[in-house]
Amino acid sequence: MKTSTQFITLALTLTAATTAHAAPAAPVFSCCSTEEHQHIARPDDHAPISVMGDHTHSKGGWMLSYRYMNMQMDGMRNGSDRVSSSEVFAANYAVAPESMTMEMHMLGAMYAPTEKLTLMLMANYIETEMDNLVNPAVAGMINGGESGFTTESSGLGDLKVSALYRFYLEDNRKAHFGLGLSLPTGSIDEKDDTPAMGGRQYQQLPASMQLGSGTFDLLPSLTFVQQFDEWSWGSQMNGVIRLQDENSNDYRLGHQFEWLSWAGYNLNEWLGLTGGLSYKYTGELEGDQKDVNLMAPGMRQSVTTAFEENFGGQRIDVLLGVNLLKPSGALAGHRLSLDLRLQLWQDLNGYQLETDSTVTIGWSKAF
Repeated sequence: MKTSTQFITLALTLTAATTAHAAPAAPVFSCCSTEEHQHIARPDDHAPISVMGDHTHSKGGWMLSYRYMNMQMDGMRNGSDRVSSSEVFAANYAVAPESMTMEMHMLGAMYAPTEKLTLMLMANYIETEMDNLVNPAVAGMINGGESGFTTESSGLGDLKVSALYRFYLEDNRKAHFGLGLSLPTGSIDEKDDTPAMGGRQYQQLPASMQLGSGTFDLLPSLTFVQQFDEWSWGSQMNGVIRLQDENSNDYRLGHQFEWLSWAGYNLNEWLGLTGGLSYKYTGELEGDQKDVNLMAPGMRQSVTTAFEENFGGQRIDVLLGVNLLKPSGALAGHRLSLDLRLQLWQDLNGYQLETDSTVTIGWSKAF
């Protein structure tokens, strides 16, 4: 945690230094600027679609958005090394996750009551599915010798409300900080049929299959963006700080910190390409997961996701994206975006599924 805190402090210092010393350029800032800065919408007005809270709006401005996210996880990892299910079983686990898919539908709204303040609301619906392998030494003792099984959960996630305050705007440079609150509206009591002695049982699923955190969470961020004639770049620090020691099921997810930077290039007035890098740190889960089985037949531990040491870690992703903005006609102002995140490096705590890719597709319209 100390190393991560030092890293984040350095990143904030670098971002602040860039904001203070970036050289002026001819074009004025075009995205959501004040009245004295006439602006023409550009494809690179927005960051890659997976980046939240990247821009603000002029007084009285509205924006509605929809995002669809699909995250694919496949294969186990211990630290930075890939491990097989046999290695997980050798570590005395009865069940090893094999793959997981998470789909999320996100509806967002933004409104600016003043030139400097923009309010943001985000609601989401989540669907998860995890495939698991059963240790052959245990399979004969549970549910007729099943070699694997699948668990699923779906429903509304946590509701997020945020405020973005623009504190800097000069020529082609802009900076704002954000402060939000994640409300524990997502269920943490999801259950599904899982193998057990005497047949399948309807049991509590581990935290990784739940729909929310179960806690009130603080969402701070700091964003800087600079635009030029045909391209732009930006950088953002954001985090998730859990405000409670534990939720109603006796655990608390780890704090999260992310530092990402991106650049966008406009091929023409309606098409832009984006690319970037993201570093993300997630702390370990703390506490026991109430009603989640910890032990399996043969004095073995149950599934890896039942234990707090198998949560959290660090990762670096590359971002690749496309922004489409209709400049005129009946669909003027409608924006379509696609964002692909691919893993470059991961160092995970304990035994966990690695994240291979995340695709986000989105639509937005400013009024």
